[in-house]
This record gives sequence, structure tokens and C-alpha cells, in this order.
Amino acid sequence: MREEEIIQVVPAQFGWFAYGRDEQGAEILAPVALWALVESSAGVRRVVGLTALKLGQVSRTEELPGFVEYRHISQE
Repeated sequence: MREEEIIQVVPAQFGWFAYGRDEQGAEILAPVALWALVESSAGVRRVVGLTALKLGQVSRTEELPGFVEYRHISQE
């Protein structure tokens, strides 16, 4: 069985973050750089956030330790 396959990628608007909590309970905000439409082997599609926390490396925000949800934080 294959993992989810990326179908399409689009840039995220400024202000979107992956929110989570570390092992000590401190809040973590990781900026979402891209949104990816992914499809499972069962044909189920969903949108996931991608972040670039390390130079030259993009990862799914949902795989970050302590990930809870996506949040938009307005800069106004």
C-alpha cells in the first residue's frame, strides 16, 4: 500500500501556522509555506500543510512532534 501521493501544491498565504505543544507543554508555531493536495491509495483526497524548517528541506507539518492543528494568525 502506498502512502499519500501529492497531487498539487500551492503557496500558503502569510499568517498560516501549524500549532502544537512540545513535551513540556510549550506552544509551537511553525509557518506553513505550502498547501499540498494529497491522495491516499483509497482515493481519499485532503489538504496538508508543508513547512521548511531546515534549509533545503520541506516536511509535512502534521509530522512535526506535538502537532495539534492549523491556525491563521492575522498580522493586522
